[in-house]
Amino acid sequence: MTLIHHRWLAEQLPAWEREGLVTAEGARTLRQRHAAEPQGGLAQMVVGAVGALLIGTGLIAVLAYNWDDFPRWVRLGLALGPLAATQAVSWWVLQKDEAAKPWQREAAALVQTLAVGAALALVSQIYNLPGKWTDLVFWWCVVSVPLAWVLRSQAVAIAYLMGIALWTIAQVFGRANDLGAIGIADVRLWFPVLLAGILPLWPGPDLRDRPAPGSRLVLTVSTLLGLLAVAAYATVRPAHMFPSFRGFPWLAMLSAAAVLLFPLDREGSDEPLACKPQVLLGGGALVVMALIFTFEDPARDLVKGVGVALPLGWCWLLLLVVAGFAILAFRRGRFAVLSVAAVALLPVVAAPLAADETTGWPVAITYSLVLLATAIALIALEFLGRQGAARIGAALIALLVILRMADADVSLLIKGLAFIAIGSGFLAFNVFITRRRRVAVAGGSLA
Repeated sequence: MTLIHHRWLAEQLPAWEREGLVTAEGARTLRQRHAAEPQGGLAQMVVGAVGALLIGTGLIAVLAYNWDDFPRWVRLGLALGPLAATQAVSWWVLQKDEAAKPWQREAAALVQTLAVGAALALVSQIYNLPGKWTDLVFWWCVVSVPLAWVLRSQAVAIAYLMGIALWTIAQVFGRANDLGAIGIADVRLWFPVLLAGILPLWPGPDLRDRPAPGSRLVLTVSTLLGLLAVAAYATVRPAHMFPSFRGFPWLAMLSAAAVLLFPLDREGSDEPLACKPQVLLGGGALVVMALIFTFEDPARDLVKGVGVALPLGWCWLLLLVVAGFAILAFRRGRFAVLSVAAVALLPVVAAPLAADETTGWPVAITYSLVLLATAIALIALEFLGRQGAARIGAALIALLVILRMADADVSLLIKGLAFIAIGSGFLAFNVFITRRRRVAVAGGSLA
């Protein structure tokens, strides 16, 4: 049994005792045999992180007070001294092994992470080492990520993910504004490598460790932002004033589709949508982009960019990843995410519709129809007893109608009446779905 199963059993045993399903002696035996390891929740992570930040900030303030008056060897000792001290604290926590409280692991890891960053910055300042702030962020992340593995620190993992996303985005801005691209790292290679640095923690050596809900959100946001930054890096044409990113929109859609389709085991597939930020953010980004491309000019620019993106190696890598994830999703029966992800492949299919590059309406209309079909599929899947999203499907239909009405050349009165009708229909459908789900849980019927 995994840790999740142990914790689930511990939560269910009191109710089973009250209902007479197990005896008190049997429950006690089960608790001893399947004891749940204490897991650091959000509160414990916050307590450890806040304490570590206060200590780190205090140390920096104390050192900065008379920094200019110290000789170089003293400054070097003050830069490396806290690092040695925090290393000793981390060693002490590791010696306690499972007896160490979650907040102790979080505090020790985060204080040492701050000490690493301070040492890198101070040594660079003492010896006037050349470099950019992005170099500091890169090496800070690389040196600190083992603390997340060894001390099982959620806070350091979150800081690492935010750091690599920030570094990747900074490289894109540097490439876009630097015609020579001097000192700019190729994030097409580095971002996947840096993202893989979190694998020893999640899913870990036994492939069963899962991030907490808050960490899942940060992991998803970091991955999505990083992939979008890599897509921009792959398509940018540097210029001092107005760099060109033609080809980026389609690669951005493929990146969002890859996040949306990220493989899940059976247990992960059965979790509620709120526990799957990769579905919410990846699917949301994909739908928003698709809605933008239901207008003529964005649709025309999207299809023009397909010809720029197709020769790129990163584009083919994304296509292979999306195809592989789609096969796994199909085998898991995740038809709802497949229907949403399909809109990312539409630009290739719709390219012949805008071959003359004079109008984007055929592509825009095609996107509107595909989104309508996607919305209907989300509704139908739920009514067929599969994993669907009827409310999201209804909201998508409402958005499509609203966008078309807002763009239509009709009077304001007609638009107002149409919006009222759409809103009333959406609310009525929401009430119907709510009642249907309650009846399904109770085992009755709507009649």
